[in-house]
Amino acid sequence: MAEAKKKIDQRRGGFYWQQNPKKPYVSVTNILNVISKPALQYWFGKKVYWAMVQEPTLEEKAALAAPYKENTDAKIRGTAVHSIVEHYKHTREYIETIPDKYQGYAKAFYNWVKDNDIEIMEHERTVWSQKYKYAGTLDMLVKNKQSGRIFIIDVKTGKDIYPESFLQLSAYEQGLKEENIEIDSLAVLLLKEDGKSKFAEGESDLEAFLAAKRLWEWRNPELMEIVNIYNKQVKEVK
Repeated sequence: MAEAKKKIDQRRGGFYWQQNPKKPYVSVTNILNVISKPALQYWFGKKVYWAMVQEPTLEEKAALAAPYKENTDAKIRGTAVHSIVEHYKHTREYIETIPDKYQGYAKAFYNWVKDNDIEIMEHERTVWSQKYKYAGTLDMLVKNKQSGRIFIIDVKTGKDIYPESFLQLSAYEQGLKEENIEIDSLAVLLLKEDGKSKFAEGESDLEAFLAAKRLWEWRNPELMEIVNIYNKQVKEVK
């Protein structure tokens, strides 16, 4: 499979920037931030509550900061896991020097690859939809070597698998279709600290993602004005 086209110089402000001509594409994850996430709200409230229970004299500002600290830890953990995946893709070998606190996640990933006879075709590939003007970076494009089926996979290390992940994957699938790359299934791989994993396939729902995109555009008229200015400049050059 051909490597992803080199269209990006930088990503900032919730956009991917295509060069020559310069044009912004709103990021998939930025779009999906408009969707209410009840589980996330519950998690936030629980973390604040437990911070105050464990330390009753804690000031309100410090208690409210507790969820953000854990969120930062989760991002660091996610980065470590993605490094494990990247290393395996290029070397087909396991990283020997994994910090102890990530050993379980690494074991879960390696066992999943081995047990399912997986070939990692691409990792952290940027995908563009020229038709709908968005872009994003998928975690993994893999093939089951026994069945030949190709999956777009979102790798998670959180508590569970949530429906929004499949909207994200649906967006990536559309971008790949525009490059004539056919996908057999969308799936989420949840890696757990205890060395186990959970794998779930889901249905593609591009219409739901595009509805979220329309809502994002409605809620961000100033940003859409910037996008329209760039698009107008591109048309004038043509």
